[in-house]
Amino acid sequence: MENRGKSSNKGTLLMVGLCCVVLLLAGFRNGVEASPAAGVYSKAQQPDRAGRDSEVRAELAGTPSGAVSLLTDLGRSVTEPGSPIRFVFKWQGSYTGDAGKAFSAANSLSKSLGLPAVVGSEEEGHAAYRSSFKSGAMKTSLFWSEMGEGESYVIVTVETADLSRTAGLAGSIQQAGMMMTSAGVAADWNVSLQGTAKEDGDASQALKLTERMLANQLQGMSAAETYEDETTASTSYTVPSILHTVQSGAHRLAVQAAIHKDVAKSSSRVTLGFPLITIEY
Repeated sequence: MENRGKSSNKGTLLMVGLCCVVLLLAGFRNGVEASPAAGVYSKAQQPDRAGRDSEVRAELAGTPSGAVSLLTDLGRSVTEPGSPIRFVFKWQGSYTGDAGKAFSAANSLSKSLGLPAVVGSEEEGHAAYRSSFKSGAMKTSLFWSEMGEGESYVIVTVETADLSRTAGLAGSIQQAGMMMTSAGVAADWNVSLQGTAKEDGDASQALKLTERMLANQLQGMSAAETYEDETTASTSYTVPSILHTVQSGAHRLAVQAAIHKDVAKSSSRVTLGFPLITIEY
């Protein structure tokens, strides 16, 4: 009897062990669902996987490279297929150095950016220095303005008139930011994209249709500020998952979209900006 009891206990333990193995193997087969490194929630907890993916992309838009990637995709979704897309990325910020040495500092930054020597002029009562260089469809420009007492304001622009014909844009943008930091410029950034709108007709109505397409990729997007006239409609939005924003009143604005109706050409132009549009729309 004693031996039979021991055999029965061993059999029970063996069955429990086999059940544990089966459960573990099931977890490994599920892969992504079972691994915390692949995601905090299981599929059962993520009914809107596409929504979560868009939130992750929006979070990445807080970085220059992430913003370039996301804005490029957004731009292609709201512009006419095959039409040229203009892309403008700006680094800008303040510089403090020794008084009287701004020209030398501007020249040094220009050289590090691979640009020619700066050319000086006077703009709005301040000494200013400019330089630019174009490689293929991509153009890099430097604008340096002395503000007095060793203070200067610096803008570096990396742009292309046709995104589809431009290679190495993201790398050039990142390099420009690094060079500005090395030069002692406390720079922030913004980026704008512009092209022929997929939606035509009345500017206000076209913007509403464009907004729907943007909302599919920017979860939680909410209109905060609007502008409208006979040929132009513009709205700025808050997006909870985008951390690179600008304060405007009570709102932290993350994205701006605008539609301008070109009556002469019978077409509309769409412009997008992170966090705001900084080119004419």
